[in-house]
Amino acid sequence: MGVHQPTMESMAIKRILVTGSEGYIGAVLVPLLCRVGYAVCGLDTCFYGISGNSGYTLVRKDIRDITKKDIAGIDAVIHLAALSNDPMGDLDEKLTEDINFRSSVNLARLAKASGVSRFLFSSSCSIYGKKDKDLVDESSPVVPLTAYAKSKIRTEQELQKLAEKNFTVGILRNSTVYGFSPMFRSDLVVNNFVIDALMRSEIRIKSDGTPWRPLIDVRDLSSVFLEFLTAPKEAINGRITNIGFVENNLQVRDVLDTVKNVLPRCNVIYTGEHGKDTRSYRVDFGRLTKLFPQVRQEWPLQKSIADMVSHLTRLLRRDTSLRDEQFVRLKMLTMLRSVGTLDANLRWC
Repeated sequence: MGVHQPTMESMAIKRILVTGSEGYIGAVLVPLLCRVGYAVCGLDTCFYGISGNSGYTLVRKDIRDITKKDIAGIDAVIHLAALSNDPMGDLDEKLTEDINFRSSVNLARLAKASGVSRFLFSSSCSIYGKKDKDLVDESSPVVPLTAYAKSKIRTEQELQKLAEKNFTVGILRNSTVYGFSPMFRSDLVVNNFVIDALMRSEIRIKSDGTPWRPLIDVRDLSSVFLEFLTAPKEAINGRITNIGFVENNLQVRDVLDTVKNVLPRCNVIYTGEHGKDTRSYRVDFGRLTKLFPQVRQEWPLQKSIADMVSHLTRLLRRDTSLRDEQFVRLKMLTMLRSVGTLDANLRWC
C-alpha cells in the first residue's frame, strides 16, 4: 500500500498517542506506526491483557481519567478506545455514553487545548443500520440501532464542531473488521465463523444469510490510518470517510462460503430464526478511493481467513479450549465483574 505525499503539518507529526493500544486494532496498528518511524505512546485500561508488542510506551489508564499531562508533547491522536461492539454497548447504556461519547469528546478537547495538530477518530459503518437498497455514502441518513452506534454518531457530530485550521479532525467510519491480531476477537462476524468452524466443525446461523456487511481486514484498516496521518488537512478536516473496499461488501452467506472453502469439513446450519440484529447495508467507498487512489486491499477475505486459521491452529495446540472469555469482550468483562476484579462501572477494584 502506497504512502500519501506528506504535508508540512504531517511532517511535523512525530509523537502519536494511540488510545486502545492493547485492543484488537491497536495491537496491529501500533507496531506498524513504530516500524515507519513514529514515536508511539499507547493508552489502555488493559481489560483484556497486554499485547506483548514492544517499541512504544504504554500507559495503563482509563480513558475516562485522561488529563492534559497524558497528552503533553503529543503531535497526533488516534482514538480507538471504546466499549467496542454492539452487545458490549448494550451492557450498560450509561457506561457506553460515558466511555464512548463523553470521554471521546473530552479527549479531543484536551488534545486541541494541548496543541495536538491531528485527531483521528475510529467510528463505524454500523451507524447506517438497515438499508434495503442502494449503496450508502457519507451523506446518507444514519439509522443507529444500538447504544454503540448511537455513541459513535454523537461523537462524530461533536468532533466536527472542534475541527479548525490548527486542529485537523479525521473521522473514519470503519467497515466491520476481521483478521488475526495479537489481541484476537471472536465476537466479530468473520472471526466468529472461523472459530466455530475450527472448534466445532459447525456454524449455526440464525439469519438466512442475506444481510449485507462491509468488511475490512485489521491490517488493511491499520494501513489506512497511516494514510490519514499524512493526508492534506484540507482533504480530511471535519469530514467523514467510509473505510473499506467495494469488493468487500458481502452477504453473510458469501462469508460462510469462503470459510467453507478454507475449512471444507465445516457444516453450516441455517436455523431459520432471525436474531435481534437486523443490520444490512452496502457502503460506497468512493471518497476513500478519491483521497488515496494508491490504496489497495492487501488482505481479501479468503487470504485473511487462511492466515487466521494458521494462527489459531497454533494457539489451539497450546490451549485446546480457546476459552470463550479469552476472545469475547463481553464475556471477559462479565467474568471480571463477577469475580470482583471490576466494579459495576468497569473500574478496576
